[in-house]
Amino acid sequence: MKFTTFPENVNPFLKKGIVKFGIDPTAPNLHLGHLMPIKLVKNFIQEGFEAHIILGTFTATLGDPSGKDAMRPILTPQQTNDNAQIIIQQIRRILGDNIHIHMNSEWFDKMTLPEMMGILSKYTVHRLLTRDSFQKRIENNAPIGAHELMVPLLQGYDSVVLKSAVEVGGSDQLFNFVMSRELQELMGQEPQTCVMSGIINGTDGRKMSKSYNNCIFINDTPTDVFGKVMSISDTVMFEWLPLFFDEVDTNRHPMELKKKLATKVTDEIWGEGSGINERQGFENRFSKGIIPDDIMEVPNDNIVVFITKVNNCSKSDARRLLAANSVSVNDTKVSDVNHVLNANDIVRIGKRGIARVI
Repeated sequence: MKFTTFPENVNPFLKKGIVKFGIDPTAPNLHLGHLMPIKLVKNFIQEGFEAHIILGTFTATLGDPSGKDAMRPILTPQQTNDNAQIIIQQIRRILGDNIHIHMNSEWFDKMTLPEMMGILSKYTVHRLLTRDSFQKRIENNAPIGAHELMVPLLQGYDSVVLKSAVEVGGSDQLFNFVMSRELQELMGQEPQTCVMSGIINGTDGRKMSKSYNNCIFINDTPTDVFGKVMSISDTVMFEWLPLFFDEVDTNRHPMELKKKLATKVTDEIWGEGSGINERQGFENRFSKGIIPDDIMEVPNDNIVVFITKVNNCSKSDARRLLAANSVSVNDTKVSDVNHVLNANDIVRIGKRGIARVI
């Protein structure tokens, strides 16, 4: 689903009430995959809905098992609260201040054990084990924590507390959405409408994950956002294009399509106009060979180590860049891992990195 327009399959006569988006603050940084449902929230706001953002400071201490083939590490309340404060800043930058933000620890910390048992009694273990991620773990003899079984019910209870009319999220949240609707009905409420955005893969084509070092983060600088998009393969680019554009002329040169995509993604994260500025800077640096005034200056070192410092990558990634002829020194391609750098050399790395040796 393209996330820059109001979803066409949503009932236009849907009563305008609360639109909910929930996220467990298991890490401090949101990435491009989170941006998709956040943009959907913005579209609902423009249609007259009241936006409520749920930070799962309680459920994050348990760990949402959605799409996970192993148990998440248990986080402390302090960790989840610290992460939540950073996430709130990122969300407000995109949605503005006209939103309501809640921590679900607000109600779960006050809940008595009998009240908690009352929620858990609504479902059987057999029903909860039908979710795909649990079935895969059973097949692989991987452990399932009893606490993980609680998460979809507790996240569903967030919708009961808000009496939400709509919830948005990624398609990996389907099971949790079903739980939310069923729990609302069991509690005598009208079940919410659930709108799911597509899942966007990372820059390397795998699932977007910090552990894979393939994320475009919401707090990346505009230059880094543009550069990261320019570094993706053509295959990944053609996967991303339908998520950002209604129509794309695929007969255009892939480089032009990638610049168009990078401009759009940068605008989505940093606001209209930021993308074209970054495109101009990118073309000056790489197409026209202009050295920027604010060029990064990095102390001389082995070329592999130098690349890791400029591109914030591993040594193995640096060697792959050299082997792929993606590194040039003073406009001459270099592939030798033993190449000796000299002071004032200008090193260009892939589609993103440029630095002067000092």
